[in-house]
Amino acid sequence: MAEHDERRADAAAPATPDAEPQRRPRVRRRVTTEPVPGYDPSGVPEPPRHAEGENDERLKRDKPPHWG
Repeated sequence: MAEHDERRADAAAPATPDAEPQRRPRVRRRVTTEPVPGYDPSGVPEPPRHAEGENDERLKRDKPPHWG
């Protein structure tokens, strides 16, 4: 048991007072793959939307029956 405690103390204490403790490399849990040839990360530009006021008449007609 004493051997185990000594090893733990040695592993926890840095070799010199100014030394930083060693860090394990970060393990990635997600799989990453290279993009396929021709892939464009910026994507396709969005098409222009309908004109303002285009649906106004339809919305005015679309009223619930109890509104009269």
